[in-house]
Amino acid sequence: MKLILLPVLLMCLFACAAGKQIRLPELTAIEDVRVDKGCEAIFPRGSWQFVHAIDFSMQDGSGGTVIGVTSLAGDEIACALMTIEGFTLFEAAYSKDEGLEVRRAVPPFDKPAFAAGLLEDVRVIFLAPAAENVRYGWLTGNAPVCRYAGVDGRTTDILPAADDCWQIKTYTSKSAMNRAIVGRSCQKRGNSLIPEYIELRGFNQANYTLKMTLIQAENLGAVTR
Repeated sequence: MKLILLPVLLMCLFACAAGKQIRLPELTAIEDVRVDKGCEAIFPRGSWQFVHAIDFSMQDGSGGTVIGVTSLAGDEIACALMTIEGFTLFEAAYSKDEGLEVRRAVPPFDKPAFAAGLLEDVRVIFLAPAAENVRYGWLTGNAPVCRYAGVDGRTTDILPAADDCWQIKTYTSKSAMNRAIVGRSCQKRGNSLIPEYIELRGFNQANYTLKMTLIQAENLGAVTR
């Protein structure tokens, strides 16, 4: 979740990544509706609120723990970052009609790029990617995948049956991996798979790891307009 990324991303602005870039793998295309349905299931449907304890670590060995709260209602997102004691460091909301609204931002979390980056990570974890086209197939090792190609040239691979849960991998327009997300210990909640644990690794401008342990997942019901 992006709110989780707040302290991490701030440091990421000043850190440089090292190591060989991971490239977009080849896809063996298939037509299988079961793969499509499996990829849809990893994104929560309806209105939800999630609370996670997040341990983050940077390449230089620094890190810490925060509490992240994310609320979803269709394409609307609200997120907050708090200290363990409950002090709110950052709060923001997004809707398609209103755009991004930052409601609270304690320095150094008040940088404009910070809020935009937070929203992007929340979208990747919780919302199905917007795509110009979607292909279904297999990767090496017979792993089923849904590949979403965005209009901006970026690619998102969703592996709906990996590590007893799911995986999401995103790639830049130049086919370099910039995010790898692994869900573990998924629980079936209605039509959705909710992981008890999520690990996110960020690449590109900085290397960081987020280890998210679910505290609470509350299904608030169907979205009404």
